Amino acid sequence: MAWITPAESDVLTVLSEAELATYRAAALAGGQADPLAPTLTQVVDLVRGYVGAYKPNTLGLSGTIPQKLLAPALDLVAVRLPQRVGVTPKDVRKTAADQAVRLLEQVASGDFNIEEPDNATRETTSAPRPTIQARDPHFARHSEEGV
Repeated sequence: MAWITPAESDVLTVLSEAELATYRAAALAGGQADPLAPTLTQVVDLVRGYVGAYKPNTLGLSGTIPQKLLAPALDLVAVRLPQRVGVTPKDVRKTAADQAVRLLEQVASGDFNIEEPDNATRETTSAPRPTIQARDPHFARHSEEGV
């Protein structure tokens, strides 16, 4: 499995064409831009953040996610897109999105295995952590005898 860039055709596996058209029409009527592209970008960035939280993971090229995480990413899109235009998502979709977040948390902790990308990015996968080294004591109990 490879790292992929989610597309509109993928979104149509969780939303019907009529539903997507309704959300687009609501956004455009409100003077906003098409809500799909920014929502997809936000979800991809979120997924990449969870993947990168586990230091041994390697990130693929910018804008890509592991194919194993496409379904959870789409579940998040199916909730975020209606919310973007002021529509409350259905409970079934909220539940799926909650499960998607739990899976992404497992990815971040290293409990869910993802594939390595064919083309890695130079983007760092986690924030640097400070290293603290203990100093060797110059004086010990035996060197303090008689003082």
